[in-house]
Amino acid sequence: METPDPISSKAREFFTNYCLSLSEELNTLTTSSVTCTLSDCGMLRGAEELAPLFAAERSVARGEEDSSGLGDLHLVFDTNLSIALAGLMMMTNEEAIRAKLDSRDYDEETHEGFREVATQIFAALNRLLESTVPDGGHLFLATVRKTEAETMPPSVSADTTYLLASLEITVAEFGAFMAHWLVSRRFAAAMIGIPIPGSPKEMALAAGVSEEEMLEEEEAELPHTAPGELLAPQVVGSVRLVMTETPFSLKDEEKVMRGITAITQDGYRYIGIEQKGALIRVLSQSDIYQVMGPFYGAGPVTPRDKALYGLPIGKFHTQQQLVKISVNGTINEAADLMQRHKLHALPVVSGRGTLRGFVPIHAVVDYFRRMGKK
Repeated sequence: METPDPISSKAREFFTNYCLSLSEELNTLTTSSVTCTLSDCGMLRGAEELAPLFAAERSVARGEEDSSGLGDLHLVFDTNLSIALAGLMMMTNEEAIRAKLDSRDYDEETHEGFREVATQIFAALNRLLESTVPDGGHLFLATVRKTEAETMPPSVSADTTYLLASLEITVAEFGAFMAHWLVSRRFAAAMIGIPIPGSPKEMALAAGVSEEEMLEEEEAELPHTAPGELLAPQVVGSVRLVMTETPFSLKDEEKVMRGITAITQDGYRYIGIEQKGALIRVLSQSDIYQVMGPFYGAGPVTPRDKALYGLPIGKFHTQQQLVKISVNGTINEAADLMQRHKLHALPVVSGRGTLRGFVPIHAVVDYFRRMGKK
């Protein structure tokens, strides 16, 4: 499946930092030269996309996030990577390790060694999570198993959206091996600090509605060409044509600092504030910059600033009149609303009031300019 650029960028940033600490951890554990390099990041869902990870024999360790119940992480090693790391950790001589690598001899000693390696890897990740996950995400090692070729462990679900980080791990003189971090959607979102979209089933579960209700709403929001005909993804004049700003929202109880990060680091221009899943107001870049103040980042954080940044973001602009448009609206309606209320951007919402995107004024102007040239 396609991975949105903001998610890919934040995931790469997180795992690049993680590779540095992981290399140090494995160097200490094995008393040998071990180098970890990020190879790729992306989103996966469905048996067809997950199957290649388990095409050959694998060592798989599953960790559960136990502080907030956010999900799990599967550590997927080529068995020869486990043999090399476990052998070095147990001070097995080089000749014996090479013999095991040649025959892919994954014995009980290697399995126990992989368990210890996985424990240390999760410990290194937990130290990083302490500073990146607001509620202090914490992994504990739940299961360790060896899977045969073309066999997916039962704890990996084809119905779950995962973030996959693939690392190349070079172990001393034994060569480079691939390893994969398969992180479930909600836990991955907490790790990298931005929302990750899920399947209709996942989103329905998160919203507390049935999948059928969610799918009915999605279908009702898409325009039809005529009764009984196929759904038309775009129609002339649909507001979807100018909905060019990525939707990003925060719950009203989340901290102001999370909004500052979204604007200054994640690159969002507008933030939707939600209460019980429905949009209640919008904060722009300029709104956030006003909260930050003119000297943000120029010196140490004062007690006043610290208190301000720790407030719920829903406390700001409570008198704002929310102006919005339905996903079934037209560009003409959007232009009228923006002109009447002097808006630079207009939020687009679903029938349930969920934010679906923003229409910036420049997109509307560009649309009418193009139409005028035809």
